[in-house]
Amino acid sequence: MLKIIDAHQHLWDTSNLSYPWLDDFDALGKRYLIEDYRRACEEINVVRSVHVEADVAPTHVVEEVKWLAQIMRTDSMIGAIVASAPLEASNVEETLKQLVEYERVVAIRRMAWHHPDDQFYRNPGLIKGVQLLETFDLSFDLCANHQQLPAAVDLVKATPNVRHAVNHCGGPDIKGKSFQPWTDHISELASFDNVHCKVSGIVTTASENWTKEELKPYIDHLVGTFGYDRLMFGSDWPVCTLAAEYQQWVEALIWAIQDATDVDRQKLFHDNAKQFYRIKG
Repeated sequence: MLKIIDAHQHLWDTSNLSYPWLDDFDALGKRYLIEDYRRACEEINVVRSVHVEADVAPTHVVEEVKWLAQIMRTDSMIGAIVASAPLEASNVEETLKQLVEYERVVAIRRMAWHHPDDQFYRNPGLIKGVQLLETFDLSFDLCANHQQLPAAVDLVKATPNVRHAVNHCGGPDIKGKSFQPWTDHISELASFDNVHCKVSGIVTTASENWTKEELKPYIDHLVGTFGYDRLMFGSDWPVCTLAAEYQQWVEALIWAIQDATDVDRQKLFHDNAKQFYRIKG
């Protein structure tokens, strides 16, 4: 059976922490706990996951990690944490010092996706904050949609010593049947050796009744540019449930890469995430 490390999953507890973005997503406005995640992937051989911050309120970024650390004391599923931090803030270094006290915090994500300014990743303060990650031995989860990719390219150019993981395939507009200029921007991002990409989050950018054939050209382009050495599977659970169940997405991706060798398939679904996020065991 295929062994999987899920490089992109979320948990959130609306009873203890604040998630402002959930105000716009009624379907997701409830608690999603580790027990729920295990049920979602119980038919699949997921051996570890990477917890990616759930766009928590800036005042709760350390509290989110503290909550996850409590979960990890009794459940071994989460092998690494991508924490949130307001990297453009002048005092972000103090926040990073608090976050790295938790050993499984190996990366930071500062989302552009929901930001109203498509140029957010060109913000000089943000760029300085991403550059600071090298000092803490942290990578950066780059979360930009297709309109924000030009700014993301400039961010990568300005941070050559930081390892980047592009989230959700760079947010292609699959529903709008838009292929260009997403392909060009992805090709440019892939030209940097320090950039990896997660094959995740595209069922929610596809049409309502999406098909695996609809997704395949985008997945093919990722394979053609990043190759199997720099791609990682991610479920984007529970956000993916707006469009597909966990197993549906896994089956669609396995179908799309059916010509891959067993070695390359294992890289995509397990090995690359283990190495990139320094997951033990």
